[in-house]
Amino acid sequence: MKALAVALLLFWPVGLAAQHVTIGPQIAFGDYREVSSALHYRGNGLAAKATVEWKKLSADVVLSKVKYKPTESNSGASEFDASEIDVRMRYYIRGPFSAEVGFMNRKADPEFEAQSVGAVTLGAYMGYLLGPGVHMSLNGGLLFGAKYSGGGTTSGLGAVQLGLGLTVDALKGRMKVTGDYGFQTFARTVDNGSGPLDAPIQQSLGRVGLAIAF
Repeated sequence: MKALAVALLLFWPVGLAAQHVTIGPQIAFGDYREVSSALHYRGNGLAAKATVEWKKLSADVVLSKVKYKPTESNSGASEFDASEIDVRMRYYIRGPFSAEVGFMNRKADPEFEAQSVGAVTLGAYMGYLLGPGVHMSLNGGLLFGAKYSGGGTTSGLGAVQLGLGLTVDALKGRMKVTGDYGFQTFARTVDNGSGPLDAPIQQSLGRVGLAIAF
């Protein structure tokens, strides 16, 4: 999680000036699938999230590390660690709507036990106040320019991400209970010389934790 310290140090001065920054740890739960039903993994791990808001601009930085294990012991697959960074920057437009741009990068260790992938994200964000101190958010968009450690390509509309978030204020808004769920799917194709073959990738990642607001 060394990258988190660097990210937070970069955002810290902005947060002090804007007085709208939250930082906190989370527990992560993941489901990962690749190519076929035989390559199905589940796991858990740790995550951390920082959010900065300034006027019409806001940004989320999320780091997570999940240890995945195959759901079937006879599948021939081995466990691996997935370390992911997800950065999203938003510009408020009107009502509950904001435009969102960012990037994600997930690295698998061992390197070729699963696909490492990176992409640029572009989409929309909607935020709602459900009640006193209870906020819900929805976001969705496309992932462009995906690069895979094992090669392969994805069409312009073939990679999608969706997200759901919930925060509940506590201690007069100084402490927040956070919950997030994200889904990513890549319609990846590979060509070993005999023609294109489907090799899709899918991940669902849920996170629950606490955050301190400044």
